[in-house]
Amino acid sequence: MKKGIAFLFFLIFFSALTCSSALTTVAADSGKKIDPCALLTKAEIEAAVGKPVGDSKPGANQNPAVGVSCTFTIASFGSFNLLIKPLSSYETPAKIKAAFQKRNTKMAAAPGVGADAFFLFPGYGMVQLNAFKGGKYALITLLIPDAKEDAAKAPAEKLMKLVLTRI
Repeated sequence: MKKGIAFLFFLIFFSALTCSSALTTVAADSGKKIDPCALLTKAEIEAAVGKPVGDSKPGANQNPAVGVSCTFTIASFGSFNLLIKPLSSYETPAKIKAAFQKRNTKMAAAPGVGADAFFLFPGYGMVQLNAFKGGKYALITLLIPDAKEDAAKAPAEKLMKLVLTRI
């Protein structure tokens, strides 16, 4: 239980580190800026999760070098968060995956999303889907009210596939 709570605090800290009240974007490989709040519509998220979705909110303290994020509320207490960040010169999909494996986080491959894509299951009904495209790392954190982790995998995959076509 202590590991679960510690990991939840890590996730909150990581999210806080990558959030901001001012909308910031990450540069795409082509030089265009990526606004994570513009990558998916409320209607696309609602169709995937099957619940009402609130308006998007850019995270606080966004830094393009660390990542930019956007959060949508799902129903009364759920959430969909999308983080887009550039991979630094020392980061690779394998190193990121290994860091989570070292923490003994429950994981599963997501081969339908990409060769390096993988799920994390941090607990409390949350599902995280990690995927990579070019020099970018995309992370979806999804909590659907009253849904089990397995029920959130398909919506996360569907939404991540859309994100990867748009970054």
